[in-house]
Amino acid sequence: MRKRYFMLAVSALSLIAAVAFSDANAQDKTIKIGALFPISGPGAYFGAQDKQGVELALEQVNKEGVNGYKFTVQYEDSACAPLPASQAAKRLLDQYKPDVIIGEECSDATLAIMPIIAQAKVPLLNAGSSSIKITEPGNPYTFRILPDEVMQGVDIATQAYNKLNARTAVLLYENTNSGIGNAKVFKDTFEKLGGKIIADIGFGRDVNDFTAIATRVAGAGKADVIPTYTLEGQGLKITQALAQAGVTKGGGGSAIQLGTIWLPFGFEQKAGKAAEGYIRIVQFDPTDTRPVVKNFISAFKAKFNTDPTHLNAHAYDQIMLIADAVKRGAKDAQSMRDTLAATKDFQGVTGSVEFNKHNQNIKMDTIHYMRTEPDLSWTALKWN
Repeated sequence: MRKRYFMLAVSALSLIAAVAFSDANAQDKTIKIGALFPISGPGAYFGAQDKQGVELALEQVNKEGVNGYKFTVQYEDSACAPLPASQAAKRLLDQYKPDVIIGEECSDATLAIMPIIAQAKVPLLNAGSSSIKITEPGNPYTFRILPDEVMQGVDIATQAYNKLNARTAVLLYENTNSGIGNAKVFKDTFEKLGGKIIADIGFGRDVNDFTAIATRVAGAGKADVIPTYTLEGQGLKITQALAQAGVTKGGGGSAIQLGTIWLPFGFEQKAGKAAEGYIRIVQFDPTDTRPVVKNFISAFKAKFNTDPTHLNAHAYDQIMLIADAVKRGAKDAQSMRDTLAATKDFQGVTGSVEFNKHNQNIKMDTIHYMRTEPDLSWTALKWN
């Protein structure tokens, strides 16, 4: 009888151990994603829209999992600035211990967190920062799916010269790594093609009234294009000031304002008539007929009852690229880094991804041009 009880006890303990091992193993089959997004400050609209894209992607990949893995995310407010971004990165690494981190949006913040994350040997997947310094020379742990400022700057300057027949330009940019870098690349490329920069104007993020700058632009001479590099708050004020000064098409002038992915969808509704004729780069073309894009738009509308923006789209692609890496064998920080580096033909909603030796995406189909029409709708220019 004692032997029977002993055997039952052993069996029970074995069962408990098996269940405990199974639970522990299930917990181990988790990919932990840290998200450094600007949830406060002038770039807060980035974080709000990034989170929507992430949540939709997580919902989809966690339905069935990938190679037995599920995905979790921990958000930290990086505020689009170096100090809070660095503090947020340290919190993620110390407390959450992620397998991969996504973010930041602003280049200065991204440049600040790169060495911290690289020291921890955790891969950082970036979708929104354009500074060339991020990937040139970069480090082995930082990846970027967005074309860098040189790729963007060369392309937009070339398109302006060839497609818009622009020969004169005024540069407007915030005095940050990305703002200065983008403007310089445009200037160098445009001048090499034969164009002329008639005014070069930088400003701090503390500037709120752009009347004087718009007056200065109006007095500089006839500008065919006005490349503008700034966040939404200042971008809105600049666009309205230029229209009020009669410089741009929205104000009865002839100049075409050019912009980059820094401005969210919906900017033109806020700017109103002043946005007419504005041509800007976005990372997502809602008129793209590929099934992956149609399915994304349908799922996003069903979940959030609104159309997706390019910020929603590039955040969504970050998660989907991570899931694709897991499908290809990634299971921890180091294998995630190695598998991301080997990415050759990932097809996302923003375009395709192939990383070079500096972990920079070299595919140009992630650059989409949109023009704002008089009724504030968009026309996809299909230049790439």
